[in-house]
Amino acid sequence: MQFRDGTLLVYMSMAPLALAFERALECSIYRRFPFKRPVLDLGCGDGLFAHILFTEPVDTGIDPDPKEIARARTLFSHHELIECQGHAIPKPSGAYRTVFSNSVLEHIPMIEPVFREVHRLLAPGGRFYLTVPSPLFERYTILNTVLESCGCAGLAARYRLFCSRVLWKQQHYHFVDGWRSLAIASGFRVISAREYDPMCICLLNDALYPLAGFSLVEKRVFGRWVLFPGLRRSVMRILSHSVDRMLNRSLNTGKGALVFLALEKGDSI
Repeated sequence: MQFRDGTLLVYMSMAPLALAFERALECSIYRRFPFKRPVLDLGCGDGLFAHILFTEPVDTGIDPDPKEIARARTLFSHHELIECQGHAIPKPSGAYRTVFSNSVLEHIPMIEPVFREVHRLLAPGGRFYLTVPSPLFERYTILNTVLESCGCAGLAARYRLFCSRVLWKQQHYHFVDGWRSLAIASGFRVISAREYDPMCICLLNDALYPLAGFSLVEKRVFGRWVLFPGLRRSVMRILSHSVDRMLNRSLNTGKGALVFLALEKGDSI
């Protein structure tokens, strides 16, 4: 599959800045790896990530939310869209050479069956690329940092739990070794594993979250984050150059609150 150039500016024109910065980091990481067809997008959501990352439609996208599937259809980012759960995908074994799942697995209560399902769906030597959070993700927020600095550990813990369970609806946090162990237990070989999204970027995104309120209303009413992406693109063009340099520097730190894994299908389990 061919990758799109200038993904940061495209994302800034079509999504809230906090989301755009994080997803632009992920686009930069994904483009370092081959995506051989057929490709499955596990947890495709509204299709925006695939639409921006690639210049051509992904073979298949799956998501359990019918509203998100309907939004994805409007972007023509996938040849096929299926409403289903990640542990029960109605496709034959070995149907795909690449599967990717971007910021999805942490939202699924039982993820081991999903790992096993991806292993089944991949052809021998197929790749599984995924991004997931580490325990630092819930710590790298402004209010949590302030509370911990003031010695309010109990209040900080309750705030982190509120963010994870209520705001973000995330069920799982593991450091790199924890995610690696889950993958190996499901029969995968780890090709690459790294952290990204350092504390400075997380705090910046956290500060930008309130600005996304209007975009959230737009998405619920109109089915997209931004009503006039062309106009927004013109406004964001100059800013994107500075942000791009900042994000590229952050990737070189090798530390962060998010985890990327590149896995290869090993022996059957």
